[in-house]
Amino acid sequence: MNDANPGLSKLLLAYTVLGAGLNFVSSVRTRGVRRSVFLFVLGTGLPAAGELLATGPLKLLRHRVRYRIAGVPFGILLGWYAVVHGSLVVAGRVAERLELRQGSKIRTLPPLAALVGLALDLILDPAGLDAGLWEWNADGAYAAKIVGANGNSGVPLVNYLGWAALVGGVVYVYGLAYEYEVEEDLLPAVLLLPLYLAAVGWALRRRKFGHLLYSVPFPVALYAALEKR
Repeated sequence: MNDANPGLSKLLLAYTVLGAGLNFVSSVRTRGVRRSVFLFVLGTGLPAAGELLATGPLKLLRHRVRYRIAGVPFGILLGWYAVVHGSLVVAGRVAERLELRQGSKIRTLPPLAALVGLALDLILDPAGLDAGLWEWNADGAYAAKIVGANGNSGVPLVNYLGWAALVGGVVYVYGLAYEYEVEEDLLPAVLLLPLYLAAVGWALRRRKFGHLLYSVPFPVALYAALEKR
């Protein structure tokens, strides 16, 4: 099969291993080991199930980067964990600024985190498609002018339904198992910034300004999370 450049695959794997490691260390400082392991298992396990469904029975897409397990790259799963954890931290900080009580967080944090992750992917997914990291098996309505390596263009809207469900689902299940912590360590949120800036650079080079506009909720939420009180 026509895979992505091996060097790109190695770079992606190294970046995601480093990012996941830093996220886990940060999580341990905030949540302790047991809760951090639970979040890591959720943050990789639920996305793994979604990826296996999308690449297997549904045949929605094919990943082109290497080091795959059952068609799903190991680096992609680690990337999911980093995005889910970072989205949770951003949502948690926003909720604290809104002075939400613990009881209301189970209703507000999952959709807030889903919005953060979804807004980020509105620019990440077209950039990844254009870079040849993956290819969709049918044309998509979003980013319809971006052509994948297999000739199909755009990102199917079901991708974004999946993103919202997976990010929000992980945060919701975590909230059922444990109380949400006060997010003091902002490293997971900061680690989302290089991904966003790389995608912004792509959008500026390719003059895809619409994707910058669609992803605006992400930098707004990130700024609110990082701003000093």
